[in-house]
Amino acid sequence: MAKVACFEMEGLFCWFWPMDHEPPHFHAKRHGEWEIRVKFTEQGAAMFEVKWGAPPKSKILKAIANAVRMHRMALLEEWEKNVNP
Repeated sequence: MAKVACFEMEGLFCWFWPMDHEPPHFHAKRHGEWEIRVKFTEQGAAMFEVKWGAPPKSKILKAIANAVRMHRMALLEEWEKNVNP
């Protein structure tokens, strides 16, 4: 498991699984509350998939979407480096 390095968000853990599948994505979780898959090449609601727990509040999803917009190219580079290298 490789931690997302291009940004951090307080209270969230974001990572890539090695040997994961397309489309490019990372996982994000708030310990004990939820885990989501963030498909960072997608837009809007299609970017998020709840893996377990209650869906995160819209404020958190907006913050993640903003971080993705700002760091999309770096995320893609990290995906290529850390997933199926």
